[in-house]
Amino acid sequence: GKEDAGKGGRGDAENLSQTLSESHYLPLSASASSSAVTIEVAHEILIRHWSTLRWWLEENRARLRSHRQIEQAAALWKQNNEEPDFLLCGVRLAAAEEIYINYVDELSVDVQNFLDACLQKRRQQKQKEESLLKQAQRTVAIISILGLTAFGLAVLAYQQTQKAQLRELQALNALSENFLLSNKQLEALLTSVRAGRELQKITPGIPVNIQTQALTILQEAVYGTQERNRLMHNAWVTSVSFSPDGQIIASASADNTIKLWSPDGKLLTTLTGHSDGVNSVAFSPDSEILASASTDKTIKLWSRDGKLLKTFTGHIDGVNSVTFSPNGKIIASGSNDNTVRLWSRNGKLLSILNGHSRGVNSVSFSPQGDIIASASDDGKVKLWSSDGRLLTTIPAHEREVLGVSFSPDGQTIASASADRTVKLWSRNGTLLRTLEEHKDRVWKVVFSNDGNTIATASADKTIKLWTRTGNLLATLQGHSHEVNSVNFSPDGKTIASASDDNTVRLWNLDKTLPKTFYGHKGSVNYVSFISNGNAFTGGVGGAIASLSTDNTMKFWSLDGQLLKTLPSPINNVTSISFTSDGKTVALASADHTIQIRQLEGKLLHTFADRSNWVMSMSFSPDNQTLVSGGADKTVKLWSFDGRLLKTLQGHSGWVTKVKFSPDGKTIASASADKTIKLWSLDGSLLKTLQGHSASVWDISFAPDGQTIASASQDKTIKLWSLDGSLLQTLQGHSDLVSNLNFSPDGKMLASASDDGTIKLWSVTNGVLLKTFQGHNGSVKSVSFSPNAKILASGGQDATVKLWNLENIELQTLDIDRLLTKACDRLHDYLITNPDITTEEYQLCFGS
Repeated sequence: GKEDAGKGGRGDAENLSQTLSESHYLPLSASASSSAVTIEVAHEILIRHWSTLRWWLEENRARLRSHRQIEQAAALWKQNNEEPDFLLCGVRLAAAEEIYINYVDELSVDVQNFLDACLQKRRQQKQKEESLLKQAQRTVAIISILGLTAFGLAVLAYQQTQKAQLRELQALNALSENFLLSNKQLEALLTSVRAGRELQKITPGIPVNIQTQALTILQEAVYGTQERNRLMHNAWVTSVSFSPDGQIIASASADNTIKLWSPDGKLLTTLTGHSDGVNSVAFSPDSEILASASTDKTIKLWSRDGKLLKTFTGHIDGVNSVTFSPNGKIIASGSNDNTVRLWSRNGKLLSILNGHSRGVNSVSFSPQGDIIASASDDGKVKLWSSDGRLLTTIPAHEREVLGVSFSPDGQTIASASADRTVKLWSRNGTLLRTLEEHKDRVWKVVFSNDGNTIATASADKTIKLWTRTGNLLATLQGHSHEVNSVNFSPDGKTIASASDDNTVRLWNLDKTLPKTFYGHKGSVNYVSFISNGNAFTGGVGGAIASLSTDNTMKFWSLDGQLLKTLPSPINNVTSISFTSDGKTVALASADHTIQIRQLEGKLLHTFADRSNWVMSMSFSPDNQTLVSGGADKTVKLWSFDGRLLKTLQGHSGWVTKVKFSPDGKTIASASADKTIKLWSLDGSLLKTLQGHSASVWDISFAPDGQTIASASQDKTIKLWSLDGSLLQTLQGHSDLVSNLNFSPDGKMLASASDDGTIKLWSVTNGVLLKTFQGHNGSVKSVSFSPNAKILASGGQDATVKLWNLENIELQTLDIDRLLTKACDRLHDYLITNPDITTEEYQLCFGS
């Protein structure tokens, strides 16, 4: 088996004990002693020879899942002060009662108390129902006289039924939220569909807040779920691969088998023949042959319909990796015997590549077929010619190199290591960049077919997606154990991942990945579209301006070309504002001064405001007046040439943001005192808008000037009318909301948050339309393009990103549409997954 960090047949206790975490010990009697002897079953592969115990594991898998769900429900009940509304009822209670009766010794005291309360409540409800039934029976005798009473009882029974349904709905909402927070995407989606079906039954009398909660959670589950299906093995899954024609998925497992699946998750066949765990599978370029490498020291070739064609023998230790050359004529294998071997398709050994001092974990051909890369536990990547000559040795990592892969153009080599990093190299061995976001060893690295995206699989239970330049695009979470392998489908729409949790998971690849501009060295706190880019970009046209804590302002073309970099004339810029024509900029500094400059840097005016730190500025629509707000709790009006016109007082906390209305007649100010104030130009206070429960960090006027949006540390966005009335509260962010921007037509609102997301909202009804994820850290600023087709964002990760808003799938809160979309996403999972119950299947497909 594989030693140290290697995977094939690995025997370290940290992974093996996970397999039997629910049933570690089996007592055995001892003849030589009166004391009991206990053994620990540490490897699931051993269990395949213990038919009784294997049957026990299969029989109890559903019970263990139910047990965990009961524990989650009990925890929710506890967290909500043991409110009766969080107790189980109906079918869920019946299932829990069976476990309570038969396996009470396995339940904690808290869970037992919870189930006692559930059963007691059911007894009480039953007594009430029996009492009502007796009353109804007595009423039948005099129904002709007391018909009204009978009607009243019917209404009462209906109301009780509806209350029970509401309690069930609330419990399902809570459970779905719990699944979402735990990254159990398919469980969350399925639970939300169940809640949606309950909602459809009781809509006429449902409280608005419960209805909104159910729809919002369903919406989040529908549009936040990238996982599409799970394919099951009986032990950890070591490798997964798509056939080049995209028609078959092959997965290899420590259970000694290879399974072939259709893209929708249907099991086509199971290949048996290896006598030990299978560590790697790879298809030939024509998709007709599958090669497998095993800890049993052999490589086997199979036809695509599962027939064994050939067995290669020669390695003297477990084989960890196998791959075909681009022309399909040569097969390369890497082994724990420290060698790489090259074979013809008929099994003839062509050459043995010696040079590594420890086991070889991964082999990869260049797209041209002229170079073979090998990765080893000796920390090196070696490059070999196709005839077996050593070309280059790259001292790639200080720890074991677990995976290696060529980019489709053959110019970049990626190596994955037990040191938690992925490194990108040129063909001559020059280090290009290091990817460092994983928290544990990285088992696998692969490029997408177009070469633009890199996927990595890690022992930290995640799959990460990166740009070719090494920037993190997304993290896929959901596996409950180490992820050993990852592979792109040929069309680039799906990612398959294989894990120690015994599953292959299929994920939809998010196609709304943004263009990312790199160049800043500090947080990008401001982005804005500049309509007159010609004035300073050499006739390029529209551009994007970004301001960073690296004390530079950069101007970019829409395709990401850096047009100009302006070093800041002042240090520590605290606020910035452009005139409406984009030709002039106001800069506020931590030294309490404000400078007015032309874009090319010429100083026009300096404002001598020494009172305190300026946190926000805004030019009036006619560009003749500047308003500022600061840490001195005041709002100040300035003439363009720097004369102080007025000081507006009234806030009791820092003034965090100031804005002119589109007609220039009103000034809005936001404050750490949790309020927004509206002022006239003469300094009179018009309105104070109260409703936020924490500091307000941004405000924005709609283009028509009739609506104001505010963003707060309380994680909400509020929409207000000019008369101060609260129109809507938008909830969805999980951290401080720092910036807002209306679309030019006023129909959409974009929000940036410290939770790392950008959200797009409908101004008309407050519906969340889209959530964009891609920044690594807080998002500081968002801005719509003049035609509303592009959204720009700046983040703490020092990047500017452009999001294409054309043809994106906008979200909805319509329950019928949501349920249709949910069932569409669940379709393959409900049809092919063996753990799906009849009740779950019928949620989408009926009886």
